[in-house]
Amino acid sequence: MATDIFASANLAGIRLNNRILRSATDETEADDKGFPTEKLTKRYIALAKGEIGGIITGFMGVSEKGKAQQPGMLLIDNDEKIPAFSKMVAAVHDAGAPVIAQIAHCGSNGAYGKEFKVDKITAKQLEEISRQFIDAVIRAKKSGFDGVQLHFAHGYFLSQMISPATNHRRDDWGGSEEKRFHIADVIIKGIREQLPDYPVLVKINGEDDDKNGIHPREAVRISQRLEAVGVNAVEVSRGISFMKHMGPMYGHFPAEMSLAWYPGVKELPGFVKSMMKPGMPKMMGSIDPAPRKYNVDVAKKIKSAVHIPVIAVGGIHDLEEIESTINVDGIDFVSMSRPLILEPSLIQKYKQGRQTTAKCMECNHCGIGISQGRLQCWYGKIPSEINR
Repeated sequence: MATDIFASANLAGIRLNNRILRSATDETEADDKGFPTEKLTKRYIALAKGEIGGIITGFMGVSEKGKAQQPGMLLIDNDEKIPAFSKMVAAVHDAGAPVIAQIAHCGSNGAYGKEFKVDKITAKQLEEISRQFIDAVIRAKKSGFDGVQLHFAHGYFLSQMISPATNHRRDDWGGSEEKRFHIADVIIKGIREQLPDYPVLVKINGEDDDKNGIHPREAVRISQRLEAVGVNAVEVSRGISFMKHMGPMYGHFPAEMSLAWYPGVKELPGFVKSMMKPGMPKMMGSIDPAPRKYNVDVAKKIKSAVHIPVIAVGGIHDLEEIESTINVDGIDFVSMSRPLILEPSLIQKYKQGRQTTAKCMECNHCGIGISQGRLQCWYGKIPSEINR
């Protein structure tokens, strides 16, 4: 019998409205100290009223030095933020959706990148960062979040620690596959000592898209290790760098938008941009048209090797894609990001039969807009306020 994708479902003890999650998206809507804002709360309420199954927040830094290069990242780095997060979570619960906090450290891809080179950071610093993750999860629990997701994907710090493409250490924290997993072992066991029953999800790369990085066979083994140390579910994404195939967005590279608005590129002289533009899509690995369900094959391999729920994200936008991922491919849940930026009520439209396809055209302009602290759908256009 086919699974009803719109029926409520249990994910790691969290009661979801249906089998479709909002995948973590960098909203860039925290204040300058990392507190959630009313604007962010309203975004989540809109998703909840749009009948999303559950919401995974944009990444939350475990420390000031773990924050992103772009402005507006949430920080869950001290207890002073607990009341603000509690207020936000309560409002979203009242609107009808559970909320899972994504916990992260941006590492060498963040605002303090030079201090967090995986091969150079000290063991003492790694112990401190591990403790920061554990403390952040405890704060999330105190704030009322229904669970957490540890961000081990997309080339951020934990992603770099477990990837052979970036971790070349020769101590207990790297080298072999087992030692690269050590930081996950320390963090998750530390969480379980404090919170034995709290839902802990992990986002991983099924593929790093780097010849020396994580490949599907290793992703399967990592997922098995995660299950063994107490993780309740894994979400399968991809990409260790946004400089190749747009990383987790895995598709079209918006050259014109990048030249107009991306930091370090937008400031270049016009004649230099004109020379760069023709070759940029090829150089950045643009994929046109964008592939569909591009992480499902790896997710299926992982699903066959573990006993915990598996979530697939990436190119699963239309109703048929959601249904086939769950009922044909056998994946437990799906998640999406880009379509919900434009249509926060998309799942409600699907459920009511008003729509079967998403309006998102996968132009990926939203990915460039985030670099300027602006999460919105540009629908293939260059913002009018840009002086080109």
